[in-house]
Amino acid sequence: MIATVYLLLATLTLGAPIPHVPLAPHAVTLRIAVVGDTGEGSDRVANGIAKLHARTPLDAVIITGDAFYPCGPSSAADPQWNRVRALSRIGVPIFPVLGNHDFCGKSQPSAQIGATVVPHWQFPARQYVIDSNLTELLMLDTTPYATARNDDAADALRQSFAGKKTTPWRIAAGHHPIVSSGYHGHFPRDQHVRMVTLDPLMRHANVDLYICGHDHHLELIDANPRLLISGAGSDPVPPLVPHKHTLYPSEASARLGFATVELDALSMTIRFFDGDGKAISKPFVFKR
Repeated sequence: MIATVYLLLATLTLGAPIPHVPLAPHAVTLRIAVVGDTGEGSDRVANGIAKLHARTPLDAVIITGDAFYPCGPSSAADPQWNRVRALSRIGVPIFPVLGNHDFCGKSQPSAQIGATVVPHWQFPARQYVIDSNLTELLMLDTTPYATARNDDAADALRQSFAGKKTTPWRIAAGHHPIVSSGYHGHFPRDQHVRMVTLDPLMRHANVDLYICGHDHHLELIDANPRLLISGAGSDPVPPLVPHKHTLYPSEASARLGFATVELDALSMTIRFFDGDGKAISKPFVFKR
């Protein structure tokens, strides 16, 4: 009987299909704001995103982890949830991934999964896919992978992106960077080395863009896949040494802000904004 129960649990967890969440763009272009590491309080950057949304409507907000400091919420009643209410008031779906701060203290990562505490919070599982007619966007839980506790992130990549592309773009998002000009692009060394092993899997899967946070700055690196770091949501820290293929920024600065990813059938456009919603970079346009 016990063996049967364990077999059932293994079937339900290890081989469970990755849930898919539909996201329909409001127009021919899909526009997503990307912000991360908002745990010190997201009100200012949320207001900046709201101002941008009023000018040019967004379809969703992605949080690249660590929406709560010092540790994630322990239950639906945890007052920590107030930290993301300003983002929820923007009125578009919020798609988070877990960050390392969601695994410390008394936090329960499971408290965020399927939560209905704040409006528009869409977090069906630790790893899930956002589906639109323009992109397959795989949301990854990278903390257990970076710390070598399991290989679920790599398995999710292989499972979700096993076949040929069915949309113009294929994107992955997680908390930890693969390459970055910030501290976490180098240290802790074992975590950096571990994350780099995802790089060939993403290339094999024809991933066009990897989105992350963890480092508290804004950066775009021209690599394969291209790398977008957006972790300046509440406590910005300047990058250490610019990567040789960094497109933005041209100089190190500690600036609060966020990024946008805009997709249509033929192009992907990435741009950076400060905490007040003002553009601080040119549009970086990449053709298929």
